[in-house]
Amino acid sequence: MGQFDKQGEFGGRVGATFWPALGIIGFIVLVLCGLGLAVVAVTFLAGAPHAIPPSPGVAAILFLLALLFVALGVVLLRRSIRALSAVWQGGNQKLVLRSLYAVAGAALLVVAGAIVFPWVYEPWRPAKGSVQHGDYMVEPTLRSACALDAHRIFYRERLVTKVAREATFSPHNPARLLYTVACAKDGSESGVFYFDGAGGAPVQVNPLGMDEPGDWFDSFWSPDDKFVVIPAYGHATLVNLQTGQRSGFLSDLFSTKDALFSGVQFRGWSPDGKKLAVVISSTYMREDRSQFRESDLVSIDPTTLKDSYVTSIGKSDGWNVGEFTWIAKDGTYDLAIDSSLQNGPAIYHKAR
Repeated sequence: MGQFDKQGEFGGRVGATFWPALGIIGFIVLVLCGLGLAVVAVTFLAGAPHAIPPSPGVAAILFLLALLFVALGVVLLRRSIRALSAVWQGGNQKLVLRSLYAVAGAALLVVAGAIVFPWVYEPWRPAKGSVQHGDYMVEPTLRSACALDAHRIFYRERLVTKVAREATFSPHNPARLLYTVACAKDGSESGVFYFDGAGGAPVQVNPLGMDEPGDWFDSFWSPDDKFVVIPAYGHATLVNLQTGQRSGFLSDLFSTKDALFSGVQFRGWSPDGKKLAVVISSTYMREDRSQFRESDLVSIDPTTLKDSYVTSIGKSDGWNVGEFTWIAKDGTYDLAIDSSLQNGPAIYHKAR
């Protein structure tokens, strides 16, 4: 009988412990819900660009609900702790209460940490599923990333960046990396960055982003592996790969000043990489208010940024590949129009 009495007493104690323990779990759930509502309330208070307008009224309601959830959680915790302390009597009652509160608080922190951990954890080395490009490793997007399309990139297991959206490598030297930033705090951290693998930090080479690179981008690297043109929504820059320095926007440096609209488009490099071909497309207005367009074919020395005018055509999208050529002359190359277009009616030469 004594053994059965002890078993019954133990079973009763376990049964009496179950509901208070469930109450502590409920406290954790209610507090986490309250914190979640508080975060949502802050979002509604400040608003989200192009998504949620500032709504102080909704934010106030959510804050009140958050406080209610936390208050209910605290009430449930106190009742559960009292019930547990009544079951597990022994020793100093105040010490028992403090211990139970400490255990409940620690449990809350452990659960909250387990929820937050995947969103902040970043392994020291490239994560599983990373793609190798020579000495580089491009990591898949982690939960801790600043944006849904942000990747970390490593060079020989050294972290280069954690905010890359797209990346491309030089076809002449795979150690040369260009990547577009997925998220930035200000203009100094946005746009396109260059890293040469030789050490040091990546440098900004265009404050604007560029389209997703592909095979088409190979032609933007100079054949001698000394320069690269960064196209960025009509505001291209020229980068010296040996120094990491960049030019201003080509559209600001070479566009026609007296035109209504003027833009600069890159068309290609000379075979030796000593010059690049660009087209300056401009729109003008005549005295009778009618408009006309023209495109100037120009070669540029990438070292000095000195331009050499070649000829013009009376349309805005002129001088595509196949309409001009590079002619070897005195150890270098000169830009010229294709012989098939020499006497074209829309082609003319302007005095500059």
